Amino acid sequence: MPKKSIPLHYLSNESALGISLHRIDRMNRVNAPHMDAHRDDHGNFFFQEDGHARLMVDFREVELRGSGVFCIMPGQVHYPLETEGSYGWFLGVDMSLLDDHHRAVVEEYALHGFPISLDQEQADLLTRSLHLLLGFYEAPAQYGHPVMQSMLKTCLGIFTSLFEKEILQRTVHTRPSVITSQFRKLLSQHFKTVKSPSEYAGMLSITSSYLNEVVKETSGQPVSHWIQNEVMMEAKRLLYYTDLSIKEIAFGLGYEDHTYFSRLFRKVAGKSAGQFREEFRNL
Repeated sequence: MPKKSIPLHYLSNESALGISLHRIDRMNRVNAPHMDAHRDDHGNFFFQEDGHARLMVDFREVELRGSGVFCIMPGQVHYPLETEGSYGWFLGVDMSLLDDHHRAVVEEYALHGFPISLDQEQADLLTRSLHLLLGFYEAPAQYGHPVMQSMLKTCLGIFTSLFEKEILQRTVHTRPSVITSQFRKLLSQHFKTVKSPSEYAGMLSITSSYLNEVVKETSGQPVSHWIQNEVMMEAKRLLYYTDLSIKEIAFGLGYEDHTYFSRLFRKVAGKSAGQFREEFRNL
């Protein structure tokens, strides 16, 4: 049967609590769980206590060795490539449960998307906290929903503090970097309907020339590049993971003229949409 969409996993199908928490046992190449490429409607927080794991996230390979954390945002297409003695924790969370600060940190972290290694003290703290959360999660009637929510906030606070520390080490928080971050977040929300740099500048209450200036200064690329990049990433997801026609994909991404979309795809990707689909599916 033709695939008309990328599978979307809903947190509500697994839990009515707004979270899903699981221990990940030691795995290897033989018994690693098979999971096809999919999206989730929630955030995924991974804590690997030890081992080696490789994931594919939006055509980018992410590798985690030893103890570390990583997060996948709602909408990102991902699947496991390999695990070797990997064990730890998986925490799925409805992003609306994060307070404004935690959500802002996670969204900023997602723009970079790098795994973060932990020292023993950090790993021990996160392990103890997740064990406590698991106890509340498995017996909500006994402890009460508010208790579980409080422990969840503690665990998310540990994750986000680790993300925030790494972000501060890798980036300089100037006004241009803040504006660029705000633009990238707006872009991820509106790329299907908003393609104009001036519209994003309007959302940020600045001029389009200033937005372009600061984005190019901090990222090395102009606003138009990032708009095209966001659209083309979604196009690549749909080309690879679904059987939608190029015309259907173009229309779904806000292009009434599919020939213009095809020309733009070739310009950005360096090959036609059809070539991309054929090459990647034959890897």
